[in-house]
Amino acid sequence: MKIAGENLLEKRSLVETYLKQHAFSLSSFSFAAIFGWQDFFEFDFKVINENLCIFAQNELGRFMYLPPLGNEFKSETVEECFRIMEERNGKKGVTRIENVPEEMLSLFSKDQYLFSLKGHEYCYAREDIACLEGNKYKTKRSSYNQFIKNNSYQYVPYEKNMLEECLFLYGDWAQKRALIYEDDIYRQMLEENKTVHQVTLQYSEELGLVGRVVLVNNKIKAYAAGFEINKEIFCVLFEIADLTMKGLPVFIFSQFCRDDRLKQYKFINVMDDFELANIKKTKMSFHPSKLIPSYIIKKRV
Repeated sequence: MKIAGENLLEKRSLVETYLKQHAFSLSSFSFAAIFGWQDFFEFDFKVINENLCIFAQNELGRFMYLPPLGNEFKSETVEECFRIMEERNGKKGVTRIENVPEEMLSLFSKDQYLFSLKGHEYCYAREDIACLEGNKYKTKRSSYNQFIKNNSYQYVPYEKNMLEECLFLYGDWAQKRALIYEDDIYRQMLEENKTVHQVTLQYSEELGLVGRVVLVNNKIKAYAAGFEINKEIFCVLFEIADLTMKGLPVFIFSQFCRDDRLKQYKFINVMDDFELANIKKTKMSFHPSKLIPSYIIKKRV
C-alpha cells in the first residue's frame, strides 16, 4: 500500500538530511520530486551501511529512485540494494538505479555495472531569462512585451485556495496540447502530470515550494512552482500558462526568474525533455547555459 500525503511527509526530514550531504544539480535530488509521484510509486526508505537508499515500486517491479545517499559511498551498499531489488524482480530488467549524476559514475565499477544515458536536464543562467537581453532573446522579449502591453495582470504568490482553479487551467492546457501532439508518450505524460501537480500544489507549504500565479481579470491564467536543488540552482518543477494568451508562457518564466525569492540562485533547472521533440524545441529556444546528464545503472549479467 502506498504511503500517502501526511505519512510520506514524515520522511522529508530524513531524506533532506541525506540530500544536504550532496550538491548535485539534478532535479531528482529533492524531496518534492519524490513526493509528487506518490500516486504512481510506493516509496521505501532504508538506511543501509549509513547510506539512505530510496526504492520505488509499482506493478512492474522495484528500482532505486536515486543512488545511495551519504557522506561515504560504499560499494557493499550498492550490492545489497541490487540484492533487495532482485529479491522482488527476479531476473527482470527493471532492476536498476535511476538518476545517477555524471560525477558519481566513477564510484561504480565498470566490471560490475553498465551505464546508460537517461537524458539531460536543461539549465539556464537565471539572469539571462530574467532580463531576456541580446539578439538571441529578441523573439522572447517581443512575446514578453506583447503580453504586458495587452493585458492588465497581477503576479502574486500561490495560495492553497487557488488549487482548484489551477487544476482547471491545467486540464484546459493539457487538452489543447493533446490536440496538437499525437505522441502517445506525451499524452500519457500529460495525464500523469495532472496528478503530480495536484498533490504537489496541495502540499506546497509543507514541501517548501515557491509558487506564483498570474491573474488576468481576476482569473488564474498561469502558474509556476519550484524548489531549491542546491545553493546555486533552483528547479522549476512545473509551469503552466493559458495557450490563448500570447506571450504569457514567456512572461511567467521570465517573471519567475526575476522573483525576489529566486535572486540568490545563479542557475534555473527546468528538468528534462522526456526525449520528446516538441519539449526539446521549446527548452532549447531559451538557450540553456548547460545540459546536465543523468544516467541509469544496471548490473552486468
